[in-house]
Amino acid sequence: MSLSPFPFISAILDITFVACLIYGLLIWFKRTQTAFVALGLFLFVFVYISARLLNMVMTVWIFRGFFTVFIIAIIVIFQEEIRQVFERIAVWSFRSPAAFPQSPQYLERIARAVSDCAKDKIGALIILEGRDPLGRHVHGGWDLDGEISEALLESIFDAHSLGHDGAVIIENGRVSRFGCRLPLSKRSLDGNLGTRHLAAIGLSELTDALAIIVSEEKGTISLALSGEIIPVTDLGNLQQRLELFASEKSLLKTKLSENQEFWKHNLKEKLIAAAVSAFLWLSFVFVSR
Repeated sequence: MSLSPFPFISAILDITFVACLIYGLLIWFKRTQTAFVALGLFLFVFVYISARLLNMVMTVWIFRGFFTVFIIAIIVIFQEEIRQVFERIAVWSFRSPAAFPQSPQYLERIARAVSDCAKDKIGALIILEGRDPLGRHVHGGWDLDGEISEALLESIFDAHSLGHDGAVIIENGRVSRFGCRLPLSKRSLDGNLGTRHLAAIGLSELTDALAIIVSEEKGTISLALSGEIIPVTDLGNLQQRLELFASEKSLLKTKLSENQEFWKHNLKEKLIAAAVSAFLWLSFVFVSR
């Protein structure tokens, strides 16, 4: 017998909370390109539930015995990703959106500097901070805290500059650091991608920052966001994408628009999470009542 005076509401809240956890896991597996792990995990859970429903006592006992070992193995294998999840939770809870200016004129300066570098085939890597903190992933370099200008950016990436091979970090509309080292992507990517592209993808996999890359060999411009490379066709296209990124991270973006964006994406994962959560509730909670 349920102790709750509102058993129906308790059941709905129970299913909703578990569905949110499952949805978070699905998105995590999707972003970290470890779908095979998700498949193995759900197979593990399916066999365990089936064993319980069929009253397979020994099988259930074995699964319970290996459960602790399994959890420890997951933590060891995905310690970096788990740390990132808790970091994101802390950011969402305690940190306000990045303080992009209402009229980010500095984006035009960045776009023009990048365009000039591309014309002259000067390699460049510029990082625009999102909401996630970058400090843990950015190493080396020099602190600057300088006003953004075409002259400053182009001088940093000049071949005679000490920091031209590193990344420039843009925070709060200013150049905070330059000559920085970024984590390289561990995924199996196109072998034609250079170190700058691998570093840009690597950081975009770990944070919500936007990376701008200029290829030294081809003179092309690309963006890295959420672990994906986005080619840029011209100066107008680059500036448009920078302004879109700034507006999405801006303080001007309302909670309503964020909620609308949430419901537009990952519909398949939401339906799977809801179905699995309802199935688990019926298998473990409803049957035992």
